[in-house]
Amino acid sequence: MTNILLIPNWSVSDVFVDENDAYQVTATFDFDSHACKKCKTIARLIKRGTTTRTYVDAPVHGRHTYIHVRRNRYTCPQCGVCVMQSLPGMHRTRRMTKRLVEYIEKQSLLKPIAHVAEDTGVAEGTVREISKALFAFLLEKHERNLRAPRHIGIDELTLGKKQLRAIFVNLEDSWPFEMLPNRSLQSVQNFFMTLPNRRDVETVTMDMWDQYRTAVQRTMPQAAVIADRWHMVDRVNDAMNEARRRYQRKIHLDRRPALKAVNGIFLKRRAALSASEELELGGWLANSSELYSAYAAKEALLSIWDLHDRATAEAALDEWRATIPDDDMNVFAPVITTIDNWRTEILNFFDHGRLTNGPTEARNGAIKRIYNYSGSYDFQSIRARALFGKRPDRLKKEAEAKDKAYREKKPACALCRQPLDEAALMEGWKAFLAPHMTPPPYFHQNRLCHPCMDGARKRSHASLGPVRDS
Repeated sequence: MTNILLIPNWSVSDVFVDENDAYQVTATFDFDSHACKKCKTIARLIKRGTTTRTYVDAPVHGRHTYIHVRRNRYTCPQCGVCVMQSLPGMHRTRRMTKRLVEYIEKQSLLKPIAHVAEDTGVAEGTVREISKALFAFLLEKHERNLRAPRHIGIDELTLGKKQLRAIFVNLEDSWPFEMLPNRSLQSVQNFFMTLPNRRDVETVTMDMWDQYRTAVQRTMPQAAVIADRWHMVDRVNDAMNEARRRYQRKIHLDRRPALKAVNGIFLKRRAALSASEELELGGWLANSSELYSAYAAKEALLSIWDLHDRATAEAALDEWRATIPDDDMNVFAPVITTIDNWRTEILNFFDHGRLTNGPTEARNGAIKRIYNYSGSYDFQSIRARALFGKRPDRLKKEAEAKDKAYREKKPACALCRQPLDEAALMEGWKAFLAPHMTPPPYFHQNRLCHPCMDGARKRSHASLGPVRDS
């Protein structure tokens, strides 16, 4: 019979699928043992019968696989010790194949323990033992080889009992390189002090948590701190929401549900609005000078991040700041405070490759999903999964191939469907929006040609109409 095990020098005598839809395989190893494990004598051992043991193999065709091995038993003529036949391919201490142990190790970094146990037919306790041994080995090796990357992203994530844990991401490959049990100033500062090559760090992106900035300034003064733009967008959107709520409290009760139903259009950038959304927004803004002013201030501030150099952005920021009154009741008062406290870090965005904390936020979401599968994971298990739980390179290559095939298609205008000049779109991106960044995948999707874009802008301005007080 064909050696379906694909292990050299093994013979398979029987294979069938049992009532539990699992493979049952009967196999033997073709070579006898010729050395005593105790006295190390190489001699002809005396055969004393056979015994059958069951080993678990990696899943085949989605089925659990069990190998019933007929193993010879020998007696050493020199020392009289009983010697069992060697079984290459089988694990030394566990009743499973070596490749199953490797399979469990890889899958336990990507899936919950219960899922791996269900896939392989191995007890959860055994899977947990194998995974913990792997985690300890990987973490020890990681601590020995840890080095500081050139660009670091810092953020925190909440895991169990609302415990905030600091996580550090290498922005060059968008992958975490360390995770701490908390985010206190002392913990972060101690980590940076013991981080090899910390003098080589060029930039550190973070949210507006002052202790992160303090730790970086004390331990890596040469590194430029960049305030993450998306956290700034979040603060601006909070201010816009507050302006909408204030207006909502003033209007008649019958109109409030309609305003609540379209609250998302006040947070969208004007360029991202559809024609119907622009019409809806213009109707609401035309009825309130306060709401109109808040939306205009939001758009003016967020458009600063579309500029391509620090000097222009700084001038635009000063101009925007001058238009906002110093009033504690103004909805943008918290935003002004943030800008005053983080002005240098905000403007560093334009000098250092327009880096953001986006990769860090993405990994945070993935780690939270891992933890939500099982709240019983301890910190070291979560840390190991966060640092080493990479999907196969095959998935990345497939995604890149799909993206390349999409880019090879001729892009068309989202309105008139006329062909777009992709080279011009690329040049426009590099020259104006992000000169130091690679355009994101599908960046030309839903783009407009110049005539359609000009028409959309004219319609947008006309939709606002005359502004009057409510």
